[in-house]
Amino acid sequence: MAYQNELTEIAINELKAHGIRPQLRDTNGGHIEIAWQVVPEKQVRKVVVAKTTSDWRSRMNTRADVRRLLRADNVSLKMSTDRPKKPEKLKVEQALSLPVEVLPIPDQVAAMRGEMADLAELVVRLVKIVTGVRDTISTYVPKPVEVKPAPASSRSIKLVEYLAHDRWTNIDTLPRDTGLKPEQIKLKLQYLKTHDEVEIFRGQVKLKPPKQDEVQPKKVHWKTAQRIAREEAERAAQEKAAAQKPAKVAAKKKGPKTSSAAAGPAFFNGATAEKAS
Repeated sequence: MAYQNELTEIAINELKAHGIRPQLRDTNGGHIEIAWQVVPEKQVRKVVVAKTTSDWRSRMNTRADVRRLLRADNVSLKMSTDRPKKPEKLKVEQALSLPVEVLPIPDQVAAMRGEMADLAELVVRLVKIVTGVRDTISTYVPKPVEVKPAPASSRSIKLVEYLAHDRWTNIDTLPRDTGLKPEQIKLKLQYLKTHDEVEIFRGQVKLKPPKQDEVQPKKVHWKTAQRIAREEAERAAQEKAAAQKPAKVAAKKKGPKTSSAAAGPAFFNGATAEKAS
């Protein structure tokens, strides 16, 4: 027996309404084939539907295909041709009943005009109410939302200014006083403790007294330090050159005097020797 689903039920019901009994068969492609024949002289009509319905349009398409093929075979719906006949009893009661009062057309027109006037009045009132509500809403100006100022940078706040040398300060009150976050307070205290500037004890902090003996050297930028070292090297080289210059001049002046003095006695000695000979 072929598989049946919602689409096959729609096609079967449509054919049964016309007095036709269809036959179902599974195709090789995984679909269902619905076949029927109105009379032996007519050709066999077939409609192929899927085993799984996709959406509501597939139901409408299946019903439309079946009706199109039935119209092609000149098949009319039996329910449309077999109209129920009125029983004789109803005809007798309708004949013996009193005539129903029907309003003449001018009265109906007048009544309709009155209803239209009432409706127009209601519309005018509604327009006035809507206009008033719209004006009220448009004149109402909501309170502007307060924009919170941007948080100040933690570098611009010196934690040392909120501490003292002679009293302990509770660490929990520092975020309230400084406006910083607890994480920022923790980092600043850790930095000050690393440089031995504060003392922390049981959730309280205090500045350490300054050391009088030790003079902290002033921090110098690395570029400034290089420039100072270069200037000192140049100054030392100039002093060394200035110290070597007088020694060279003195040695230069001293050298010729010594040679002339040594040559002088030898010259005179030679001259006396010649005279003596």
